Amino acid sequence: MRVRTAIGGAALGLLAVFLIVVLFARQIAHPTVIAVVPETTAQEIWESEHAGAAHAAQAYGWKIYWNGPSREDDFPRQVQIVQQAIARKVGGLVLSPDHDVVLISAVQAALDKKIPTVIVGSPLGISPGSNLTFVVNDDIATGRLAAERAASFLKSGDSVAILGMNPNLLSSIERANAFEDAIEKRIPGIRIEERRSTSVSSSEAEETAEDVIHADPRLRVIFSLNVNQSRAAYGALLSTKSEGKIALIACDQDLDLLHHLRSGGIDSLIAQNTYVMGYDAIQALHKQLAGEHTERRIVVPPVLITRDNIDSQSVQQVLDMNWRVQE
Repeated sequence: MRVRTAIGGAALGLLAVFLIVVLFARQIAHPTVIAVVPETTAQEIWESEHAGAAHAAQAYGWKIYWNGPSREDDFPRQVQIVQQAIARKVGGLVLSPDHDVVLISAVQAALDKKIPTVIVGSPLGISPGSNLTFVVNDDIATGRLAAERAASFLKSGDSVAILGMNPNLLSSIERANAFEDAIEKRIPGIRIEERRSTSVSSSEAEETAEDVIHADPRLRVIFSLNVNQSRAAYGALLSTKSEGKIALIACDQDLDLLHHLRSGGIDSLIAQNTYVMGYDAIQALHKQLAGEHTERRIVVPPVLITRDNIDSQSVQQVLDMNWRVQE
């Protein structure tokens, strides 16, 4: 009787090992796929998010499906990509929305299918909750950093322009409001020119910047709120021969903007740490899938980049775009 029991126990042990091997092999053959949908694939700022997500996913044996619109104003295409990810039954969704309202229905559809979702960069116009986490840039800190930098160029009676505020993105509004509040407290008597824009047309944005420069001889600082407007403002400074006379403080990193920063055409750039956002988004998804407690809102501080610190290790980590994970 004892011999039979021992044999039975050994058989059960071998069966357990066999099942574990089968499950492990199945996981390798069919790894969890996470859809990561950036605002656009046309800007390097989101390649850093891609890198952060890919490096975090490697630890769990997950695969990243990376796809996004070629323009940040192509809302229907971004909605379509999210819908396609839902149809593919992805294990999780990481989305950087191009519009704070238009993408809500697509996100709700993912949640209805029990797909855990993380919003990265700019928040949606809904509250985070069960299976929905926000990993967002600290846009109030972005505005305050810009105001602190701008204050060194300004005195009472001078003018500053805020260009590219997009009412479709909560992040854009927060940056502009925080900058305006901070600069008015620091230097009373400052005149602020604010221009809104939802267009990604470079020529249109540059024309707007030129108009502002020509209209106000007291203009000393331009605070541009996104990559497209920063490029346009730089072009306007060149065309109006205002480079060196008006300080350009840019938002969001891109290779050409970093080049202009090095050459002195841009005074400073306030970067979103999208690498950390992508990494933290995957960590949040892992906790959700494991049934662990997850913070509903994670705020990532921005980084002020100047010619003095651009080559520092800490800044280069923020700018990391190497999403190709070593096997």
